Amino acid sequence: MKARKWLMEYGVAIMLAVLCAVILGHLSLFREATVGKLRASDLVQFMGYGGAIVLAWFGARQLSDEPPEDWKWLVPYRALILPMTSLVALGLAYQVLLYACGPFLGKGGKDVYNWIFVVGLIACCAWLIMTWLQKCAPQVVSMDARRMKKAA
Repeated sequence: MKARKWLMEYGVAIMLAVLCAVILGHLSLFREATVGKLRASDLVQFMGYGGAIVLAWFGARQLSDEPPEDWKWLVPYRALILPMTSLVALGLAYQVLLYACGPFLGKGGKDVYNWIFVVGLIACCAWLIMTWLQKCAPQVVSMDARRMKKAA
């Protein structure tokens, strides 16, 4: 997989999803149309931004499975790609899910919603740290040792 192909596939799709969500979410037609408590603009923004987050996560998964040949520097760090992307995606998903769930959450529901994301973000941070300690740090150290042997 080449870097340019990967960027074109996932980067352009993510940008289009975000662009459609921004444009349609701010049109007066979508702001005025409602289904119960839910506005069409909120639903469109949820689908667009949520789709972009899902595309980014799948793109990161593919990148961690098969990094582009052009990006050899990424190989020792590729195990970090998925935990890091999951952390960022979960942080962004907090606001995105509120577009669809926000009107239906009461005070107690909002507290539960917040705590679900607090626990999820802490779990992603732990996953990221453990991945660094168990997989990436040993690879980086072994690469540095090989470089020092070559230089000697």
